[in-house]
Amino acid sequence: MRLFAWTPSLAALAVCMALAAPAVTAQTDTAPAHPNFSGRWRMVKDKSEFPHATQPDMIIRVIDQRGSTLNIHTIQTTGTVTKTADVSYFLDGSTSTNTLNNHEATSKTFWDGPALNIRTTLKITNGEDELVEDRYELSDDGNTLTTTSHVSTPKGGTILKLVCEKEKT
Repeated sequence: MRLFAWTPSLAALAVCMALAAPAVTAQTDTAPAHPNFSGRWRMVKDKSEFPHATQPDMIIRVIDQRGSTLNIHTIQTTGTVTKTADVSYFLDGSTSTNTLNNHEATSKTFWDGPALNIRTTLKITNGEDELVEDRYELSDDGNTLTTTSHVSTPKGGTILKLVCEKEKT
């Protein structure tokens, strides 16, 4: 049983819809530009979570994002010990190599909508592999940066959350 008859007017409507679909898709499927994480960021201690680890007293990150490069300078103080780290990533998905805690680390980035994911592998002191998956997300107003880190080793893993507010310049 036919529910409708295929007529020239239905055929014309189908052609019009087919021709219009790419134009509508082009307007609605344009992805928003990726956020720029540049700035000086200070940890909000009471919003950050460091289970199974000593929570730092202070973390400051200075991020410089230009083109397809992301540079992060981190200063971290826990008790009387202050450490610094400088890392660079390529935002086009190319592999980058950095040194983290005296260990060579290899990273790749990828975008998940407005969130930047960085997947890093390194060998820790006992020779075992460690996988760190960081997810960087900006608040809608651009003043809060949340980094969620999934850390996995053969002995288990943990999830860390670093919440930072942008410092005024």
